[in-house]
Amino acid sequence: MSEIKRLTLEFLKLLADPVRLEILSLLKISSLNSADLQKELGRSQSTTSKHLNMLILNDIIDFERKNKVKYYRIKNDEVIELLNNIISTVLNMNKKRLKDLQNVDIEDVLSP
Repeated sequence: MSEIKRLTLEFLKLLADPVRLEILSLLKISSLNSADLQKELGRSQSTTSKHLNMLILNDIIDFERKNKVKYYRIKNDEVIELLNNIISTVLNMNKKRLKDLQNVDIEDVLSP
């Protein structure tokens, strides 16, 4: 396997984790500190910290210190663009299935 394929695979694996993907989704909106991320994720401090460190080590996010608090942000706008493209692609590929699920949900709510 070529080096670029290996790096691509590592990058995709990094994004495939539900906690890291949620962190990135939150950071797309604004910079957050670890306490805010922990609260939003509903995860322990150690779990949140572990995932933040993995994203930092892989140059996906970085942080800025304000006083003694670290505020995390996505390091590269291309990552935001990539996440938006992935979401758009998934939605487009699953329009019918999502519509069917929405109709089932509505029918369940409306049924006596």
